[in-house]
Amino acid sequence: MIIAIEGLDQAGKKTQTEMLVKALRNSKIKTAVFSFPDYSTVIGKEIKGYLYGKRKFPPEIIHYLYAANRHEKLDEIKKASSKNSVLVMNRYYHSNLVYGIANGLKEKWLQKLEEGLPKADLVVVLDTSQNDSFSRKKSMRDKFEKDKKFSKKISQIYRRLAKKYRWKIVSSNTKQETHKEIMKIISKKIAS
Repeated sequence: MIIAIEGLDQAGKKTQTEMLVKALRNSKIKTAVFSFPDYSTVIGKEIKGYLYGKRKFPPEIIHYLYAANRHEKLDEIKKASSKNSVLVMNRYYHSNLVYGIANGLKEKWLQKLEEGLPKADLVVVLDTSQNDSFSRKKSMRDKFEKDKKFSKKISQIYRRLAKKYRWKIVSSNTKQETHKEIMKIISKKIAS
């Protein structure tokens, strides 16, 4: 099973991913975790350069790079999938879709970039307000994290696509309450 944790920048994805992985492992469920973008790779370094203003790319190229970053990890994902019951993704291809649409790219074109990647069985979107997002990280924000208007657009697209694709939305709350809500969703999914 692949579970993707998605949401706006500074929505708590990393925290909730860590809490989820710990809870699953404590329940003796073999779990692996991936985070995207993965800045440790050659492509990941290009993405990081772009996000922090050291590289310039047109929207199509940066979204190609985001997709390529996942594809360069495909063998690792497949290997982890064969050895674990659950893979937890701190962002997966869904964020490329959302941010790409926000950058004016076509949904179908963006989806083609992700062909060949294992599909997520469950997508959990952490729905956080722009104020919460901006209060969580005040400095060293990347290109997409700095613009409140863009941030609002991202939230709206996540909500719209969540309806369209039946992604689960978890509203921003305390860390523990958010975690409980995610665990409820996952328990239902596993039970079905």
